[in-house]
Amino acid sequence: MYYTYEKGRKQSVMNSTRFTRRSFLIGLGSTTALFLASCAAQPSAPPGAAPAPANAAPASSASAGGADEAITRQNTLIHYGGDTELTEPTNFNPYSLGGLGRIRGSLNKTFLEFLYYYNHNDGSEIPWLAESYKVADDFMSVDVAIRSGVTWNDGTPFTANDVKFTLEKLRDTPELAFSSDMKEWVKDVTVVDDQFFTINLNKANPRFFYFYFIENSEIQISILPKHIWENEDWTTFQNHDPERGLPVGTGPFKLAEASPQGQFFDRDDNWWGVKTGFSLASKIKRQAFIPLGTGASMKARMINNEVDVDITFQPGEFVAANAQNPDLRSWNAQGPSFGAPDACLYTLGLNTKWGPMADVHVRRAVQAAINRQQMVDLAYEGGTVPLVLPFSTFGGLDPYRELCQDIVDKYKPDNSSQDLVDSEMAAAGYAKDGDGFWAKDGQRLTPDAYCPTWLGPMAPVLEKQLRDAGFDVTVKYNATTNDPFFAAVRTGQADMWIIVHCGSSREPWGTLQHYHHKFNSPSQGQTNNYIWANSQYDNPEYDVLIDQLDGIPPSPTDKAYTDLVRQAVDIYLRDVIEITMSEERHVRVYNYHYWTGWPNSDDAYVAPYALWASIMLALLKVEPTSAA
Repeated sequence: MYYTYEKGRKQSVMNSTRFTRRSFLIGLGSTTALFLASCAAQPSAPPGAAPAPANAAPASSASAGGADEAITRQNTLIHYGGDTELTEPTNFNPYSLGGLGRIRGSLNKTFLEFLYYYNHNDGSEIPWLAESYKVADDFMSVDVAIRSGVTWNDGTPFTANDVKFTLEKLRDTPELAFSSDMKEWVKDVTVVDDQFFTINLNKANPRFFYFYFIENSEIQISILPKHIWENEDWTTFQNHDPERGLPVGTGPFKLAEASPQGQFFDRDDNWWGVKTGFSLASKIKRQAFIPLGTGASMKARMINNEVDVDITFQPGEFVAANAQNPDLRSWNAQGPSFGAPDACLYTLGLNTKWGPMADVHVRRAVQAAINRQQMVDLAYEGGTVPLVLPFSTFGGLDPYRELCQDIVDKYKPDNSSQDLVDSEMAAAGYAKDGDGFWAKDGQRLTPDAYCPTWLGPMAPVLEKQLRDAGFDVTVKYNATTNDPFFAAVRTGQADMWIIVHCGSSREPWGTLQHYHHKFNSPSQGQTNNYIWANSQYDNPEYDVLIDQLDGIPPSPTDKAYTDLVRQAVDIYLRDVIEITMSEERHVRVYNYHYWTGWPNSDDAYVAPYALWASIMLALLKVEPTSAA
């Protein structure tokens, strides 16, 4: 599945006027009030100026017989590129330190493409640079076919040798992002010919290709051109040299200029997708990644049509912004849950190994004290939905939720009940002291509870619910840095914590595996092995289930797979390994003033997250509105 567009449009030339960031911002729009507060906006100026790199060369010649057409605001797509200036604006190395951030910033929207894309909404895999793959029956290898006619943007063919070179270099260079992953899994890559290759694995993994080359959200593995990178030091090479035409990629946009004031990419009219008939050209002629301020001032720019793509609002902010500018839209047209799922869940993490939460009765009591709907309503203005299973509401997971509903009905995890709190705490040997708080052997229970900066809205709600139920809890909110939070949580020093748990996007295994004891801290005080696997849960019965699931491809119709999932879910709910409270739904706002066709719940062709690689499908789909 891919998206094509109407042919026959004129080519364009870049406006030769020298632009600075200030002149561009002035030209973007008229004075606007700061969103939900007063703010000095940019002075008004004649509209229509587009962001342009200084000293830029012409992008292309006009069509024969047609007049040159300047790149204006109307055919420019503007991204939020940072607060005051871009950091490392000329570093286009996707694998050196901080590489994933660069990929998810401008790289995956411009000159990098991927073997596959993925629609999280329905679980469909979208072949791109590759046209097919086959996992071996023993899960020890993957055969892949490259799409015919793919070229790098310098005209060099994209071949299986580029894949072999990239994966083996990552495997052998520990300093690079994803090196440890490739070292663990990739034995080597066998090249059959330019179009066909086999990835040979060190151990069986039915999910390897999906996890690293299809899903493309938390992990995005891009292939690099061997003829450019083979003589470079990957740990220091920044992949930027305008005289050499760098960076070189396969994508439909090429770099025009980069500086702390902005990155500018112009449409490549020689893109392989157009030349082979695979896709028609994007109607975006320029993408600009510009520092546009912080917080309310940045949102004010979106209200003023100065930003086009994927800014996150709180539900109330969005309602106010949409009232000022109806061209601002999110995933759902109706609220209060305007936002889209993202495979992450708001959870209350519990230390099941050390401290008071090691008692399952205390964990069950804590869960019974939580009113999930109240949490959603008060913390996020009704902007998400309560959940009890650790699975996103992406469509691919629907069958598994249905298969586990009877287990949910058995344990009733969403039963907020003081009577249940009282009975479970009594079973754990606690009684209320003179102040109405739970105590044991004369010692009041005062759990260490933590909350990171970005989840602050939940802290006072959770604290109030727990205190009302008799838990003497004060949530420690990290207002400036999350380092102390993760240090306490990942070393087993915290008793409970509010956290986002990211995992399952199409099958339950994605999250259920995180409760395997292999992720635990070796001892209290030592860091665990995965950022979201903090429960310190240690149950050999559960580990056996996950070990078996590791070797089975997911399928809601495979009884061998679903029986294991059901058993794991039963243990998860029985033992309250952690408490899933609700889904993380971001109100990602797109501006329809200059561009239309963005993904939404009525046209769910891709998830609405510009951080994820599949946003490229939106960049090839959107249409200009011809708005002034």
